[in-house]
Amino acid sequence: MVAVSVKILIVDDDERDRIILRYVLEQIKGVEIVGEAVHGLEALMLCQEKEVDLVFLDINMPEMDGLETARKLKQLKNVPLFAFITINKDLAVDAFELEALDYIVKPIEQNRIELTIERARQHLGDQEIMEEMINTSVKERINFILDRYNNYGLYSDKLPVREKGKISLLNQNDIVFCESQGKKVYICTYNEGFLSNYTLNELEKRLNSINFFRAHQAYIVNLNYITEILNLGDSSYVLHLENCDKDIILSRSKAKLLRQRLGI
Repeated sequence: MVAVSVKILIVDDDERDRIILRYVLEQIKGVEIVGEAVHGLEALMLCQEKEVDLVFLDINMPEMDGLETARKLKQLKNVPLFAFITINKDLAVDAFELEALDYIVKPIEQNRIELTIERARQHLGDQEIMEEMINTSVKERINFILDRYNNYGLYSDKLPVREKGKISLLNQNDIVFCESQGKKVYICTYNEGFLSNYTLNELEKRLNSINFFRAHQAYIVNLNYITEILNLGDSSYVLHLENCDKDIILSRSKAKLLRQRLGI
């Protein structure tokens, strides 16, 4: 597994300390030093100009100390990780309240810096995994919406039915049920019926999946018109629909799904 590369910014007003830290970091694989700053303001500017994963911050700096710099870093659009390197042993609580990745007391040791780098890698890797999961979820949702849109066609709320030299545009809300009758599908609306050339599979994709349910291999029903679910025994069911004398068969495999859809 390839290690996550870590881009680092060094911030310290002491040149000697910067040289030491740079040397230690250069011994660690997968680390890229993208810049050095001598005070907090310069660090903020570099973080806005460059891609920075981790900032090593001294606390005792003139004008803007490390703690204040960290507060400003957290206000950036792309907030980097940051860890403090300091001679001060008494500010660790303040540092971790700012969600610092680490608090290292000088003089620094390579194994201590390596531990901090490894924490950064783990954090950055988790972020990449989360972003990938979010992007995948969003992409799947967009594809689902586009697929539904394409299946609905131009008339998203209408169902075009060809018969006898004309095309009737049926309001989906008026459709009570659809029944397979050989090579044709009978579409029963609140007021009348139509014999269409659709297949039930085509209608299942085209009709609004929120309101319509495939109750049986031969039936699609509008959930809004169901008035009763009758148990005939031996796991057999029929549906009674509003203003309709037709008994709709509910298959055994679909009964549980229907109960879930209706919350019963």
